[in-house]
Amino acid sequence: MKDSLKKYINEHRDEFDNLEVPDEMFDKIMSKLDTSAPSVGKTRSIFPLKNWAIASSIVVILSLGIFNLWQEKEIDKTVIATKQTPKKEDENIVDTNSKKELETSIIEKIQKNTAKVLANHSSDSPKQSIDSQNSIPNYNIEGENHSDQANAIELMNNEFSASSRLQGIAFVKNFSDYDSKIIDLLSEKAISDENTNVRLSAVSALEMQRQNSVVTDRIQQIFVQQNDPMVQKELISFLAEKPSSDLSPEVNIKLLALAKDPTTVDFVKDEAYAVLMKY
Repeated sequence: MKDSLKKYINEHRDEFDNLEVPDEMFDKIMSKLDTSAPSVGKTRSIFPLKNWAIASSIVVILSLGIFNLWQEKEIDKTVIATKQTPKKEDENIVDTNSKKELETSIIEKIQKNTAKVLANHSSDSPKQSIDSQNSIPNYNIEGENHSDQANAIELMNNEFSASSRLQGIAFVKNFSDYDSKIIDLLSEKAISDENTNVRLSAVSALEMQRQNSVVTDRIQQIFVQQNDPMVQKELISFLAEKPSSDLSPEVNIKLLALAKDPTTVDFVKDEAYAVLMKY
């Protein structure tokens, strides 16, 4: 297509060169150029868009600046708060220490005053203070004694171990006083226990309470029912310390029977004669 047009132009070049431009052609071209210029209405529509863009950018910049200022203020507040809090804690510590010192000083004054009052009271009425101390019950000691007694009774009732029974009797010997349960149990062990050592230990425990008349009478009953020569010798030694008026008729009869019985062991017979000759 281009080659044919070029060929045609070359063939008719002379005709084109001889043509003259009409005079009205330049005016038409200039009029078209004037009409092609942009209208006022179109230019007005462009400027508002630029204004809006500029305004929006200004708003964004201002908002970012305000946000940064607000953050800086918050950071400053937190820093100030962290700096001030240790001071408050230190003030609280100082206040607590001062309160403790005040309390300790007050307590010391109270203790000094009470000590003076007690000293004056004790010097004026020592008997009254002793009575007041004795009147206060010691529940801990009572509880401990009760538990010790329960343990001793449990050990003495052990039928399968003589060593446990001996341990229970040794435990009882530490008591300052025996009640009826302990006396009955020791008497039973002294009479009917199968082990001689347990019987001797039970008698020894009863003899430790010889100031008790009930225990003394119980020892005489044990002697009347006793057939173990070792235990008989121990009981006769105890009875030899008593006056004849304190011995029951059953005890005297038992002593005389042991002295006359040919089957009696010699050391038991000698002890029995010694008691009878004493009277």
